Amino acid sequence: MFAHKSSDFQLEGAELRRHPRQTVYKSALLYPVVREATLAIGNISRSGLSGQCALPLSLRDTVHVSFDGEKFVTAEVRWTRGSTCGLLVEEPLVCFGGVEGNSPAAAAGEQARELRLAADLSATIVKSAPVLVGTVRNMSLEGMMIETAGLREGTRLLVKTRGADVRIGRVQWASGDLAGIFFDRAIGL
Repeated sequence: MFAHKSSDFQLEGAELRRHPRQTVYKSALLYPVVREATLAIGNISRSGLSGQCALPLSLRDTVHVSFDGEKFVTAEVRWTRGSTCGLLVEEPLVCFGGVEGNSPAAAAGEQARELRLAADLSATIVKSAPVLVGTVRNMSLEGMMIETAGLREGTRLLVKTRGADVRIGRVQWASGDLAGIFFDRAIGL
């Protein structure tokens, strides 16, 4: 009288993941997130930006900045004056239209290295713990499995791999030297 469809039951050992995994062997830099804050950007150039944030920053700190909450650029703190900071980015920024602006360097009589555009942008700035090195073992649209020591479940971190954007995610599980990272937004493979 009642019949079960075979699709109602999962076979033991069947793949239960939402997205297939791609096996890889790729080095990665992992930046455990210590603090996040809003960065009010006042000016921007191809190689850097300046703005105000509530994070306590020091010279040569490595920070990460996101304009969309998804992809991050890595930068070094080059100067600070109170809550205002100047950042030098690792990769050139694509600047959008604007007017040439004044930076604190110009106000102090120093010569700016390149054209700076006045900006009124809001971004996210992330300060991280010292970098960890890992190896990506597999990837999917939503995450990856990384081999590294010292990651704990629940840790938010930025992941930087060769040829890909710096992404933010959370450690979903950790076992021995392996950890599963779930990204805040899906990635392209």
